[in-house]
Amino acid sequence: MKQATKIGLTFLGLLILIEAIGGLSALLAGDIAAIYADLTKPALSPPAPLFGIVWPILYGLMALSLTLYIFSTDRREEKKPGLILFIIQLLLNFVWSIIFFAGGYWIGAAIIIVLDIIVAYLVVRYAASSRWAAIALAPYLIWILFATYLTFGVAVLN
Repeated sequence: MKQATKIGLTFLGLLILIEAIGGLSALLAGDIAAIYADLTKPALSPPAPLFGIVWPILYGLMALSLTLYIFSTDRREEKKPGLILFIIQLLLNFVWSIIFFAGGYWIGAAIIIVLDIIVAYLVVRYAASSRWAAIALAPYLIWILFATYLTFGVAVLN
């Protein structure tokens, strides 16, 4: 199998997997739109429909970033920490929505701080292997840093 085909199939598989995990998280979190509408929100809170646009794009960029990292020139054993941390951050991302929208605002705040740290580390780690992997992950980091502000704002105001 050609390298380009392997990369394309890996990306497609990761895209489907990561989008499905994000979708399942949203499904398990309940009626996010109704819950979000009832919250007292901090300044700069985006309208609810924006989340439905942003998250699929971010999940796609996460899949692209991971694909580029997997196919970077690092040896396999050097990639293992970056792969493990990617899975951990994906699990944290998954549980954050469920916990936060169930009313666990402060637990959500603790989770998102850990998520921020891991994703920031991944951007730096991926940059050492593949500049484009880091660039693809950077919008996700920016968004979750903004989400951290929103999370703490909601926790304080509610």
